[in-house]
Amino acid sequence: MLEAAYYDGRSARRHDVSLSIRDGRLYLCGATVNRTDQLSDIDFGEPLAGASRCIEFLDGACCEVSNETALAKLLQEADLRESLVVRMQRHWRWALASLLALCSIFASTYIWGLPALAKGLAPYVPSPAVQRISDLALAQADHGLLTSSVLPAPRQQQILEYARARLNDTNSPVWRLHFRGSPTLGANAFALPAGDIVLLDGLVAKLTDEEILGVLAHELGHVVHHHGIQQLIEGTAISLVMAAWFGDVSSVIASAGALLAMSGYSREAEAEADAFAARRLLQCCASSEALVSALGKLQESGKARGDLLSTHPDTIRRITAIREIKP
Repeated sequence: MLEAAYYDGRSARRHDVSLSIRDGRLYLCGATVNRTDQLSDIDFGEPLAGASRCIEFLDGACCEVSNETALAKLLQEADLRESLVVRMQRHWRWALASLLALCSIFASTYIWGLPALAKGLAPYVPSPAVQRISDLALAQADHGLLTSSVLPAPRQQQILEYARARLNDTNSPVWRLHFRGSPTLGANAFALPAGDIVLLDGLVAKLTDEEILGVLAHELGHVVHHHGIQQLIEGTAISLVMAAWFGDVSSVIASAGALLAMSGYSREAEAEADAFAARRLLQCCASSEALVSALGKLQESGKARGDLLSTHPDTIRRITAIREIKP
């Protein structure tokens, strides 16, 4: 017989009982308790160093046993083995191996699984939702990150007409060009998911019209391949996981627009946008050198930030890859 403390699950009153196992049943006997249960209906819990073992019953009652050694012997005599997980926890090598396996799963999910999931889901995000996301992102950027453009209206119209005449074809997505200034982003441009392309004054001042066309073709590539939505899905998923650990899910929603406007794309996304731009330039202008020249100028200036160069592959490698693309 093994001494234990029984609680009926309806009050905090402790009942001293004796515990025994016979013929596939657990017997509890005490001054105020006398019950019998099938072993298959009982959860014997897990042993914890320095703590009592808690045995749980289907009706919510529980029984605490402080003598773990005696209980383990009793369970062994009844041919009740600990689960594989419990047995593994007792060996540091298995615990370490489990930790490494778990880290590997998380790393693989982050490096390969999440990007693949985002790429697969992005084309199926409803158009009204994509437009709403773009509108909110641009509105957030306009309230701190961007300023009004100082380019004269005729110059803006000239750039827009020049780009539309060369970049638009029957397969082109709908896109809109927005002119802005930015003291922090400098010479740059970025695309929002619904086809809103923001062209900054600093970039217009540094590049020729042909080079600006190359940059716009690159940004249009991001729109075609849904890179903005992919990025937002990945960033939101990571943020929600972090929020589940640390709280404050509202901050994820509040920062989504700014994240979309300021974060750089992955190297794979940049390579896809470069390839799209090179093919479109070869189609409309018979040469992709305008994009090559734009990248070279921005690299030399050392002032480009944000989408066009941040987190991008080495510029020389990008130029080599662009020049290798044929019509």
